[in-house]
Parts: sequence; structure tokens; C-alpha cells
Amino acid sequence: MSPVIISETVEFRVGDRVWVYRDSAFGAVEGAVVVDVRPDRSLRVEFTDGHRNLLRHGHVELRAPAVG
Repeated sequence: MSPVIISETVEFRVGDRVWVYRDSAFGAVEGAVVVDVRPDRSLRVEFTDGHRNLLRHGHVELRAPAVG
């Protein structure tokens, strides 16, 4: 099965600010910035604490579009 990111946003761009919803009982949400969009539609994001992660599935929503 292909990776699936669940979102109302059709396409993300580098520089977009997003909310990443974590799978947890507490419904944790983290802010991040898209730093790479892969051909398979997975996203590499950088979180506010500086760590980066490759997201292949999960729930991601646009918080603010990239400027420019």
C-alpha cells in the first residue's frame, strides 16, 4: 500500500507551516515547517525544536502557506 498523508490540503510546498497530529491518546499536535516534498508525496518536516522527520503517513494540516 502507498504511503498516505490525510489532509484537506491537496499539495504541500516547501516552506508551508503545518500542524502534525500525532497518534496518541492525548491528541498531541506539533507545529512544523515543510522542508522537502518527495515524489511519493511524503513530507520531510522540521519541528519547532529543530529535529526533522520524514512523514509517510498520518494527519497533517496546513497552518500557513509558504510566503513567496
